[in-house]
Amino acid sequence: MVDGTASSDRRPTTAPARLSWPVMTRHEEDRAVAVVGEHRWSVALVGTAGLGKTTVAARVTDRVAAQERDADPLVVPITAVASGSSMPFGAVSDRFGDVLGDDLTEPVPAEARLRDAAEAEGRDLLLRVDDADLLDTLSARYVAWLVRDQHARLVLTCRDFTALAEPLRALWQDDLLERIDLEPLDLAETSSLVESALGAPLEPASVEQVHRATQGNPLYLREVVRAGLSSGALEHTALSWYWRGRVTASLSLADMYSTELGALPGDLRDVVEIVALAEPIPLSRLIALADGRDLDRTVGLGFVRIDSTDTGSPVARSSHPLVGEVVRALVPVARRTALFARANAFRTDRPEGAPPAARLRSTLWALECGIVPPVDQLLDAARVAGGLQEHESAITLTTAALSAGPDAGLTPTDRVRTHCLRSLAHGYSSGREAGRLDAEAAWGLVTSGVAVDDVAVVEACETLANLRQFHDDDAAAAVALTEVAMQFVGPETVEQLRVLRLSHLGWGGDFAEVREEIERIGVLHAPTIPRSFLPIAACAVAALGTGGRLDDALRLAQASLATAAVHLEDSPWSVGEIVSVMHQVQVWRGDIAEMVTQVPVSRSDPFLKYDFTLELFGIGNQALGQRRWSDAVTAFTAACERYAVDDPGGFAAYAWSRLAMSQAYAGMSDAAAESVERARTTPLRAMRILGAQIEMTIAWSEALLGNPAGLYRADELIARGTASGAWTHVLYGQALHYVMDIAAGRDTTASLDRLQDAAGRVDGPLANAITQYADALRSGDRGWIASAQADLAACGMAVTAGRRTQPLTKREYEVAQLAAQGFSNRRIAEHLGLSVRTIDAHMSRVFSKWDLRARSELAEMV
Repeated sequence: MVDGTASSDRRPTTAPARLSWPVMTRHEEDRAVAVVGEHRWSVALVGTAGLGKTTVAARVTDRVAAQERDADPLVVPITAVASGSSMPFGAVSDRFGDVLGDDLTEPVPAEARLRDAAEAEGRDLLLRVDDADLLDTLSARYVAWLVRDQHARLVLTCRDFTALAEPLRALWQDDLLERIDLEPLDLAETSSLVESALGAPLEPASVEQVHRATQGNPLYLREVVRAGLSSGALEHTALSWYWRGRVTASLSLADMYSTELGALPGDLRDVVEIVALAEPIPLSRLIALADGRDLDRTVGLGFVRIDSTDTGSPVARSSHPLVGEVVRALVPVARRTALFARANAFRTDRPEGAPPAARLRSTLWALECGIVPPVDQLLDAARVAGGLQEHESAITLTTAALSAGPDAGLTPTDRVRTHCLRSLAHGYSSGREAGRLDAEAAWGLVTSGVAVDDVAVVEACETLANLRQFHDDDAAAAVALTEVAMQFVGPETVEQLRVLRLSHLGWGGDFAEVREEIERIGVLHAPTIPRSFLPIAACAVAALGTGGRLDDALRLAQASLATAAVHLEDSPWSVGEIVSVMHQVQVWRGDIAEMVTQVPVSRSDPFLKYDFTLELFGIGNQALGQRRWSDAVTAFTAACERYAVDDPGGFAAYAWSRLAMSQAYAGMSDAAAESVERARTTPLRAMRILGAQIEMTIAWSEALLGNPAGLYRADELIARGTASGAWTHVLYGQALHYVMDIAAGRDTTASLDRLQDAAGRVDGPLANAITQYADALRSGDRGWIASAQADLAACGMAVTAGRRTQPLTKREYEVAQLAAQGFSNRRIAEHLGLSVRTIDAHMSRVFSKWDLRARSELAEMV
């Protein structure tokens, strides 16, 4: 939780000249207050630099002192510094002056003088010692004596608990002091803190980016946000903030670590800089380069940390990505070269067990020293950089490879693959147009007649085809490119290109061949989904879903997601693609309560490629299904604003269509009409996979606005869906006709029959609820009708939800809720302690405001 509140209108208008950073109330702080205040114990707050140990310690002592105001405890703040660690009683003298005299051996006389000087006689002593691992031995002994024998309470902070002087560690061993480790902020805490600071939310994709860069360190978070405001990297829209570009270390962080590095002894600084320049460096290699005690000390000081790779091999890396970035920037060129020669990082190769990131860092280090590694090492490092989303590094490495002389050994295959790597890197950093030149160059080499391996042909085809489809919005050109590429490969690779062609067809909204492929390979009956299926998994789920086979679609999505999560490094986009289409299948099924709105893998995984703004779609669709119109408007508005700034994936059309529907339901007619126009004129690009859904959403929005074109569009979709077997869209089209007939007071017999017939061709809870509703209406049983309407509403479809309604008072809504549960007016009156006449009046106003004809209609309105 964050102290204070954000701006009341939550709409940033200008960037603040000076960002006032809010203070975070953390659960560790509450725990420490309980330990010190309630249990009268001492605590050690342990954590790396920047986690807010000093702030938490100060708040703990302040809160305890406020709780014990009657006892008037004396809070004694003491700050230990490295320069005073060799001076006896240095930290205490700095706080109280030279009150200890020459007697440094017996603590009792010194304690008496200390209390006299501080006017502490008869008062509880509450010590706050910051950086206690830097206390000199006698000061530590003295503080421990106050805790043991004089019942003082201690709140200390330290980076390295093992570096505490023995008297203080003995307090913990004797259970007189409790250790509390401060943890980094999680994603939700980061989002909340930044929102409180900026006065409006940071949109989801940017929160993810900032959290990944800062790893939840409050100090780093504060500094990068302030730097983002100053540099313009943080931009504001009407509802939220957006981070443009890469999150980098601020100058203030660089200054801070420049001072700390300068204070390190030479051997320790060597370790810190070698690790930063070569991270993650295998531990065995680092120990061969540096004294183990120096390594241990840099770990204790918070500059270096020891991790394990996926294979369990220990590696050393900078304590934080931004720390590594700062340290690398601070190493002068000559020193960088000298350290490179010493570490011989150029030979950190695979047989020695170097992880991919270590190969990347070593290759970059070589380039920075003016040494051009072999082409194969440059390309290996460039692939690693692309996988880790270090796109600027990938551009540097591929450019170095392409610039190598004729004797460098860059084959035509290497050149094609290098152009493809740089094209992708440009696409994620400097723009798709910059990458187009590389994609065209790669394809030109493939079609020039030079000998190129099949793998390179596929990469060149996929790189250019993705630009054709997801940038130029030309699915046909992408499909045609895959067909041409088949002429340049052998029979085995033709199969890979055939799957790529199916993928482009599916993303283009053409599912006929995708459905045939599903049946041909029998993937629905396979025990597990093979990795080779992942390129078309999202398309296959959409193909089944639009065809009404929603149960099969959901099962296939779940199984494919399990495979994609295992192969995240090899198929980084698959998780996000599958989650997105699975969410839409749940909308069609009516799984509103269990709807997936977040990717179910580690969000901090560097290999995960996902536009986290799509999670706003999940939030908005869930709000729509639960008839929380204003929440849906807020979510989809935020998504539209995000895509107005940057929409590399091509998702804006969907956001505009759902915003239009939300606004139409909310009675925002003018805004809804504008959103309909934006949805209609925005190129579909990647959203062609859900093109018919977008068309249906536009039709529904227009019908709600009273535009006859809405029903005409729905009729076109019904005709197309009937011809192609897209029964889910037929169902929604017939549902729109039925809802509009109810709203207009027309006879619903024919539209209800068509709706029930369409529902019989579609799986899932919603289709079943529609069938039950139709049967209930024909029975005339009012109780059954009310129950069926409630089931429909729970699946996200309320047959009277499109009516314009006036807001109810709190009491009217309370009465309406009880009536919807089947309470009679008399029973409601008894429950609320009101007269029956008063309840009659409330119910009359409810019926009038909501234009109800039967009490049974209440079930889907509340």
